Amino acid sequence: MISDRFPLPEKSGADIRTMNLARYFASLGPIDIAYLSNLHSGSVHAEGAEEDFEKDDIFSGKYRLQKLEYPSSLRGRFGISVRGFPYPVREYSKASMEKLFSLIESGGYDYVLVRYLRNTGGFFGLSQIAKRKVIIDIDDVLTHSLYDTLFAPTNNALRMLFRTINKVLLAYYQTRCVTVFGACLVCSEKDKSDLWGERASESTFVVPNTLGTRAPGELRMESGFNRRHVLLFIGALHYQPNVSGLLWFLESVYPRYRNVYPDAVLLVVGRCPLPEVIEVCDRTQGVELHPDVPDVIKYYRDCRAVIVPLLEGSGTRLKVLEAALLDRPIISTKKGVEGLDVVSGVHFLEFDDGPSFCEAYRTLSDEATYDALVTRAENVVLEKYSHSTLSTSMSKVVSYIDFKSSEFSSLFSRSHAPAG
Repeated sequence: MISDRFPLPEKSGADIRTMNLARYFASLGPIDIAYLSNLHSGSVHAEGAEEDFEKDDIFSGKYRLQKLEYPSSLRGRFGISVRGFPYPVREYSKASMEKLFSLIESGGYDYVLVRYLRNTGGFFGLSQIAKRKVIIDIDDVLTHSLYDTLFAPTNNALRMLFRTINKVLLAYYQTRCVTVFGACLVCSEKDKSDLWGERASESTFVVPNTLGTRAPGELRMESGFNRRHVLLFIGALHYQPNVSGLLWFLESVYPRYRNVYPDAVLLVVGRCPLPEVIEVCDRTQGVELHPDVPDVIKYYRDCRAVIVPLLEGSGTRLKVLEAALLDRPIISTKKGVEGLDVVSGVHFLEFDDGPSFCEAYRTLSDEATYDALVTRAENVVLEKYSHSTLSTSMSKVVSYIDFKSSEFSSLFSRSHAPAG
């Protein structure tokens, strides 16, 4: 497994998905990990986190990698893009690339799982046999609504031109990955369509997000119906789609909600808040920012409903799955639940502005409606986003890799057989 960071302890959606995939492969045999950043992600850890870390550490071998710094000049950025590394794909250092090639080509691995397209730099140089073993978990499709969030806003014509060219190169790079490597994973049918269109490649598989080690019903949660008007926003506060959605909600939706419910509170919980998040939370009445908390359960207990005000992004939202299993209704934009098999008014309540949010929230004043939303959301998560669903999906991927590898090995052997 090749990952941005060592995914323990599981403090984010990215880490949860990484560990879910790792646990699947660990059920097949020993698994090693090559990672880019420090062991512990996040700055605050729960009491006993070290013990949990040791208990959950399933990796047999660990290898630390480095990438080259991304060029600061526009010329340098354009140069690496046309050389085959469109942003955000970056080159590994020479030592790390040599280590990776040595491990992949001679490490005896049956499968090589790469988390994120951006970590595949240089992999086209692998042998044909090795490339057949590579599974790329694309996760977020970067060439659609997420693309603009990769960059800071600019009016510079040259920078805008570079970003346009880079997007074309990134789309081409993405297509090469789908056609060259053994398999590619996405989180939803929507992402599969965005990635490949109607002519979906047989090597592209939907592997939905599932929750981590916390099992349904593991924590007793009292109904939130009688809670005061407390909303919960939860997510990484340095991830641009979360930041943009939260700022939009605070500026365009929350003031109207506070006018209707003057005692309302919004709990904003997440890792690594950007300065603009801290500033807007500080100056907005009725907002509490709780950064880098060791456990989010307290905040679910304190809230009446969970909001997902996303306007961009891809994948499936682990925060929606978690809220469903912790007995809190979800009020979301359409984008916030995109990729999940849920229906507005059945599993969640949809909004797109201040009035529609207040109208959605008012429906929660009926206890039967509140309880029904919670129950139906939990049921759909248990049915379609369970660990067994992930295992079934990944079994298809592994079977496909095995078949194609065997097929390729047979062709290779015949082509190198001595003439009769």
